Amino acid sequence: MHNPHKILLGLLITCLLIPLHLSAQFFTHAMSSEALRPFRDLNGFNSAIFSLNNNALLSTDISSSQTNPAFLSNIRSPKACLSVRYLNNAQKSILGTNYPEVQSNSSILHSDYFGFAYPVPVYQGSLVFALSYTPSAYYNSALKSKGDLTITNPAGEVYEEISIKESGALNTLRLAGAVEFLPNFYFGTSLNFHGGNRHYQAVETENEDQLDTQTEDFPNIQYFESIKPEYSGFNLDLGFSFQSANLKFGCRLSTPLKLKIHELSEFREIRTFNDGSGSDTTEFYDFEYNSRYPLEITPSFGVKLGNFTLGLDFIIHNWRDIQVDLLEDDQEVNRDLNWNLRRTTDIGLSVAVPLAKTISTRFAYRLIPAPYDDIQNTAEEYHHLLGGSMETIIKNSLIVGCSYQRIFGNQTIPHAYFGTYSTQSYANNLLSLSLAVVL
Repeated sequence: MHNPHKILLGLLITCLLIPLHLSAQFFTHAMSSEALRPFRDLNGFNSAIFSLNNNALLSTDISSSQTNPAFLSNIRSPKACLSVRYLNNAQKSILGTNYPEVQSNSSILHSDYFGFAYPVPVYQGSLVFALSYTPSAYYNSALKSKGDLTITNPAGEVYEEISIKESGALNTLRLAGAVEFLPNFYFGTSLNFHGGNRHYQAVETENEDQLDTQTEDFPNIQYFESIKPEYSGFNLDLGFSFQSANLKFGCRLSTPLKLKIHELSEFREIRTFNDGSGSDTTEFYDFEYNSRYPLEITPSFGVKLGNFTLGLDFIIHNWRDIQVDLLEDDQEVNRDLNWNLRRTTDIGLSVAVPLAKTISTRFAYRLIPAPYDDIQNTAEEYHHLLGGSMETIIKNSLIVGCSYQRIFGNQTIPHAYFGTYSTQSYANNLLSLSLAVVL
């Protein structure tokens, strides 16, 4: 059986049409992007409804197990929570830099979160246990782009069209607990069991019959790509917090997450010449490897000013230390990841504003740097999140909440087979509805 990442590497090397000024945003090794992909959205884009993307200082419910388990200590009564989410992805893509803009859109409705927390009666302080199940990362995306390209061997023009769809999620079961070990000082831990899958599908065509190109020797090409990785792994969160009447401080430390990855992939190429001759080849691959996401640190701060609560938190990512093993050339992949990725820090700002005794609102903004080391297009250096939520308590036992989040930015997506790329602007809109019962 052929080694799949070596075949993909050959495609990257032979396709030399990518402009040199963009090369720093592309990996040299084909497996590097696969190693990064499962972790790209962890905590950065997706969290439970109440926490509004890691605003841990405002969490007084079960979602604290996702952000900082020490904040579970704020729960005073048994509580169960369920939420659903509607996710809409809207993208605008351009093949290269000078071709028509093509829009694509996808949406999905699904259950998003389940959690249960139980505070144990103790003589002094607090002790809380919690169980939750939620997606830690979504892999929903789409891209469509097309245009006429000039080629040099043979000389002429061809029409190229790209269509990419991606779906899936990484789900996490968390068993968490928190304890007040000194007055106002809390410690929490969470055992995280991860599992999920992703399906990447690409259809790329290049057709010289669309134009009078005079390239009789150039075939019409259809290229199909299907990649289906399955993920499983485990890591541990440790959380610490200090809380007084008007001041909160917390820090979460997440141990390295090593995912076991079983990948099934299929690559098909159909070439058709003007005289009717051609070829149809398909390659199938089935292999396993590991990808390891390094230690992550998340400090957070909060202060209460009158009726307002202001929050500031950071997520420190060390992307360049992602590593793979069980691949024949894992040293080359690890070197590629180290050279082309960087350390980044997400910055989150939040404010909580009560509207009445039974209604509260929260607003948040997060600045999310791209993980790539050298970005030539400054519009792609940062991604942005804006969000807001509202909760109301009915008869002291039923909490109904809704939230809206909008994540937007720009990115460049390489098409290694044809040696081209697309520039894309995207906006992901997330609407969540939740119901919590205080027992």
